[in-house]
Amino acid sequence: MKLIVTEKPSVAKDIARVLKINKSRDGYMENSEYIITWCVGHLIQLAYPEEYDKKYKSWNINDLPIFPRQFKYMVNPSTAKQYETVKSLLLNDSVGEVICATDAGREGQLIFGYVYVNAGCKKPVRRLWISSMTDEAIEEGFKNLKDNKEYFSLYQSARARSEADWLVGINATRLFTVKYNQMLTIGRVQTPTLSLIVGRQKEIDEFVSQPFYEIAADCEMFTATWFNKNGTRIDDKEKAEQIAQRCSNKEATVTKLKTKRASVERPLLYDLTELQRDGNKRYGYSAEQTLEAAQNLYEKYKLATYPRTDSRYLTKDMKPKIQGLLQNIKSGWKGSEYCVDKVIKQKINADKRVINDSKVTDHHAIIVTPNIRNLPGIRLPEREANILKLVVARFICVFDRKQEYDQTDLEIQIEKDKFKARGKKVVVPGWKEVEDIMLGKVKENSEDKEITASIAVNDKIMPREIKVVTKKTSPPKAYTEATLLTAMETAGKHIENEKLREEMKSVGLGTPATRAGIIEKLISVGYIKRNRKSLVPTQNGVQLIEIVHEKLKKPDLTGEWESTLGKIAKKEESSKDFIVNIKKYVYEIIQEGKRSSTLNVNFEQTGNKKKRKAVGVCPRCGREVFENKKSFYCAGYKNFPSCRFSMWKQDKILQEKGITLTKEMAAELLKSGQTVINDEKDSSKQKMTVKLRDEGYKTVYLVE
Repeated sequence: MKLIVTEKPSVAKDIARVLKINKSRDGYMENSEYIITWCVGHLIQLAYPEEYDKKYKSWNINDLPIFPRQFKYMVNPSTAKQYETVKSLLLNDSVGEVICATDAGREGQLIFGYVYVNAGCKKPVRRLWISSMTDEAIEEGFKNLKDNKEYFSLYQSARARSEADWLVGINATRLFTVKYNQMLTIGRVQTPTLSLIVGRQKEIDEFVSQPFYEIAADCEMFTATWFNKNGTRIDDKEKAEQIAQRCSNKEATVTKLKTKRASVERPLLYDLTELQRDGNKRYGYSAEQTLEAAQNLYEKYKLATYPRTDSRYLTKDMKPKIQGLLQNIKSGWKGSEYCVDKVIKQKINADKRVINDSKVTDHHAIIVTPNIRNLPGIRLPEREANILKLVVARFICVFDRKQEYDQTDLEIQIEKDKFKARGKKVVVPGWKEVEDIMLGKVKENSEDKEITASIAVNDKIMPREIKVVTKKTSPPKAYTEATLLTAMETAGKHIENEKLREEMKSVGLGTPATRAGIIEKLISVGYIKRNRKSLVPTQNGVQLIEIVHEKLKKPDLTGEWESTLGKIAKKEESSKDFIVNIKKYVYEIIQEGKRSSTLNVNFEQTGNKKKRKAVGVCPRCGREVFENKKSFYCAGYKNFPSCRFSMWKQDKILQEKGITLTKEMAAELLKSGQTVINDEKDSSKQKMTVKLRDEGYKTVYLVE
């Protein structure tokens, strides 16, 4: 028998349908050849500090840094039953081979690797590596299974990322939480990202707008702007008015007229980050909403390829399939007929801007699947439909021609003063025409209008009006999700050039697959908030950045780590060396934190917590514990990442001893792990000691 392990039940069902695995069991399916089971996200996770030493249950700054000699693992409490199912199947004697069919990426490799290693399985493993969930892609993938050993370095990279996040997160979170007596969440990627947002807000707050002036000559067929060697800007209003006055009612001479052909290159295909940017710009979707829609288009509707990719290119072997995909779009997407016919008729432009094997790593760019032809029979939710529209439009655009236009630069002179204007006339609409038809026109900021009048050098023009235009300097703009994703992609460096931005990808903050989660985490813990389309820091976020060590805030340092993780996946760097460097970094942070004085800051409780006082600190995740009618529960119960820690007031063990857990008892248990009970009505009764033992998935009380 062959055991297939997927990442999600939905994927298992799709593969089971294709391979005709039709007998359902508890947690798996089977037929005479295959057994297929599934993980539910991460079944195995890195163990909490108290699993290494019980003293770590109490948060003590003197115990830091915590550096495990060897990392331990624990079963995720919420999915323990499914783990036992997967483990028993991995170790089942009837299974001779395992097929890893988790998502084909770094995290998918880690999910399977952790389960396989912790189950103690030694059986040979082959890897299903596909970029589409269509039936054809699944069939093709099973005909071309890879040796899982080829992906061992990818697993090492994922494990190194996981361990680095644990080392930084556990130590830094405990350091600042204890030091400031407030649950403060610190992360290897999340804190530098927060630093970007706080830094931008500081620039906005400190910005002082300054007026400046320009002089415009209205020549009817165009408007020219006064300039000298320093540009068009004049800081002195009186000077500007003097220039305008001396030029008024005087004839201008055309001194320069030059027209050249220019072009706007086609965009690249979508990777996840670019798709999230456009989802935010066009429709106002958050990065997480776009990712969810793209994942549904891949998994549920099978209309788009694997979304969590960082590549914007296709491979050579895909070239013969392009015309067929375009025809499928024409059949399935109403309103695309003209655009598709236009591209095919003028010869599909599948050059190096689209086809480039060297720039495709784990997965190619996000494109449509052949199933797009079946779209008329599929009812898509609005969000999925809009994201698919972006993917379809981009796929057609990249095979069209550049947009070409004639750019006319013109200068006129009024006595000694010079004015300039620029005109733009589209000659070949190219890919922009496709984008406008498919997505609708976007208002452009360019003021370069077409100069329609017939004009030549030495012609005389009488301006209708010379006037002073008052302008003012503008503050930097707050981050939107689109611009923050760009900043994360380039480790905070402001890069507009698309080519340079592509080259910076390897040193970005996080990966395309994780950036949406990082933004949502910062919102959920109350460090940033959405203000219409903008992302702005809260007071808590600003204060956190004030108190953390400079190294924890540096986007470029975290970007270098991401680059190293990429090199580990390519076997160019050692994961051991990477972790050694992370430990050195954490050690410096902790030592500096212990030495430095505590700043006077006042963190606010967020949301409903304003009216509540925390009972203590959660022994599992370090967040605050609050009280409700029936229990004391972790603040992370409904937040991401979730934590299910709770202490029931009417616990069975305590009830047998006549004890009901009070707020005071709970606080003592959380602080020191035990509390002493006295019977106030009968002092002769022996004191009882209640001890708290958290087993990761449940809380146990020991009464002595």
